[in-house]
Amino acid sequence: LALLGDKNLLFNAERTAFIMYQVSGHSWVAMGDPVGPPEICEPLAWEFLEHCDVMAVSPVFYQVKPQNLALYIDLGLNLSKLGEEARVELGTFALDGPVRADLRQAHRRASRDGAQFEVIPRAGVGAVLGELRAVSDAWLQEKKTAEKRFSLGFFDQRYLQNFDCGVVRRGGAIVAFANLWRGACNELSVDLMRYNGDAPKGVID
Repeated sequence: LALLGDKNLLFNAERTAFIMYQVSGHSWVAMGDPVGPPEICEPLAWEFLEHCDVMAVSPVFYQVKPQNLALYIDLGLNLSKLGEEARVELGTFALDGPVRADLRQAHRRASRDGAQFEVIPRAGVGAVLGELRAVSDAWLQEKKTAEKRFSLGFFDQRYLQNFDCGVVRRGGAIVAFANLWRGACNELSVDLMRYNGDAPKGVID
């Protein structure tokens, strides 16, 4: 998310950790926990709080990890639960069984409709940016919405070329895509998920 260039970055003196934040009204809203080694992140969070005090604004940390809640309590902040995050163990994941019936049906329907999935390495994303842009524009128009920002990525060519991209093709043309975040601890997540009118039903599933 720091690669989007839409946030301010507060680094520690050694530039080994940072907090990314945006100004909203009378608040400085940090996106997630401080980024860096845990022993460095705590003093950086206090430094962020001090900057907020100097500027007479309210500090906010958005989408923080549960294991770090004690830090924010120490900072004197209040906690609010806004949602939950799902994690899937891919090593044991399967489409078998009644729980996965809907997902299995969507997968079979997409296959019958001639859909094919592939992951384009980030080195090759530049070559398909035109197709990705067309899919993204169609998606935004269909949803009658503008790009979300701050906690999500938005369509930016430089940004997307930092990541591998999962695409769905139909008749050789890209009809859906999702850029892939490869995190620490062998984690994989998706950011943008876009599709156009030629994508098979249930393509997001």
